[in-house]
Amino acid sequence: MTVKKSLRKCETLIQLFWPLLVSDYKFRDIYLLATAAENEAETVKGAETAVNGWVDCFPKATLEKIILAGGVNDAGDIKGHAALKEAYETGKQCKEVIFW
Repeated sequence: MTVKKSLRKCETLIQLFWPLLVSDYKFRDIYLLATAAENEAETVKGAETAVNGWVDCFPKATLEKIILAGGVNDAGDIKGHAALKEAYETGKQCKEVIFW
């Protein structure tokens, strides 16, 4: 990807989220559910860095938890994965859920 394309994507994200940046947003706790073929925690470091970069724009919000569903490579591999139960249980503890 070229630098120009990357900058355009960043500009688009800023435009999309600008209303949130200047408002009293409701969300506080951010959770990341990631899938990967590998099981190692380092696998999601890039996604974690990207999400933390976004979270840094919202001083009242924090990245609370990352749930990795590793070993997901082919169709159907996710079925019955322990990470889905963990995500479900984590979601049940949330007061309010906001999806984007």
